[in-house]
Amino acid sequence: MSFDIETTELAELCEQVIDCPHSTPVWMDTGVIVLRSSNIRNGRLDLSNPSYTDEYHYQERSRRAKVQAGDLVITREAPMGEVCLIPGDLKCCLGQRMVMLRPDRERCDGKYLLYALQSNRVQNEIRSHEGTGSTVSNLRIPVLKSLPIPTPGLANQKVIAHILGTLDDKIELNRKTNETLEAIAKALFKSWFVDFDPVRAKAEGRPTGLPAEISDLFPDSFEDSELGEIPSGWNVAELGDISTISGGKQLESVELKSNGRFPVYGANGTMGFHDLATHNSFVIVFGRVGAYCGSINWEYGGAWVNNNASSVIPLRYNELVLQWMLEADYSNYRTGSAQPFIPNGALACSPVLMPTDALASVFCDLLLPIRLKQKKNQSAALSLVEIRDALLPKLISGEIRIPDAERMLEEVGV
Repeated sequence: MSFDIETTELAELCEQVIDCPHSTPVWMDTGVIVLRSSNIRNGRLDLSNPSYTDEYHYQERSRRAKVQAGDLVITREAPMGEVCLIPGDLKCCLGQRMVMLRPDRERCDGKYLLYALQSNRVQNEIRSHEGTGSTVSNLRIPVLKSLPIPTPGLANQKVIAHILGTLDDKIELNRKTNETLEAIAKALFKSWFVDFDPVRAKAEGRPTGLPAEISDLFPDSFEDSELGEIPSGWNVAELGDISTISGGKQLESVELKSNGRFPVYGANGTMGFHDLATHNSFVIVFGRVGAYCGSINWEYGGAWVNNNASSVIPLRYNELVLQWMLEADYSNYRTGSAQPFIPNGALACSPVLMPTDALASVFCDLLLPIRLKQKKNQSAALSLVEIRDALLPKLISGEIRIPDAERMLEEVGV
């Protein structure tokens, strides 16, 4: 049941709607960030792969208006309708196919507008203007300005934004915690198995800084190998010697579920869930086809691995094999001119440096709690995403009243 929230055209909720300059930015290696379509996904700004221009061209591209904190940026194509909110510490300008929205704070809460633009109701309106055939889908400015936005009173907008933002904050906290855990795992691996810090310390007569029972597991000298200098007594193995590698199994899309016992993995990560699995225990999922060729995912409780990926099942030392794969560069293993592809045979030949069994066991014992915590955080984040995505359209449309939504969050401990 809906409570008949009125709609307002987007232009009436904004002080300014500014289209991007219709020219290719002048690219620089450093400078001022230029926002591109690839930087906006799922309502968030992602600057992990930033692009830059210089100060002069930043000023040129900002002549109509400078992007500032609290503005929204929405993509016009490739894809269209992705939107994000600009944080307070970012100096940037618009790349191509981007539009800046500056909310009128007398009528519209910016964070509420962010969620309203992501709602199914508004996204369906945007998609109704997609091109067909050879026409490129493009969100034209007149269409953008006329988008009907559900518009409760300003006070209720702020409450709705707070409810949904609380969920997003928890999701983001889980993501950042997992980044920290990954950095810890990476630093330990690099110190022990790339830089050989404990071995070098012992060779030079310095303390390793490790507990004696761990320090004693490292040698105090090096020997030559096909990988160059490695610690004495360690050996170079091939991935295929220490694990079982096999191709995934095709799964028809109609069999995918929104939830289920086992996640279904393709080359680019999870695709959904299923009640059956191709592997019922620890499995490393290696993306072998397309743009995500060489991607790495893993599950402790089993998964369905589809035919765009390969499964890698270590014979021993799960966490050590996983970390080697996460650190490896598989770009030289790619074949195919039209679509990148990494054959299982090539993957099996990739080298892995193996320490003594005792040291490998210690490393895995240290990494296991980190990996389990990451999976727990991922699972919690998925649950929060489901709650947020369920609440979003109902709050925006008025189908759920604010007090009811607040009670729902209390029940799940948010």
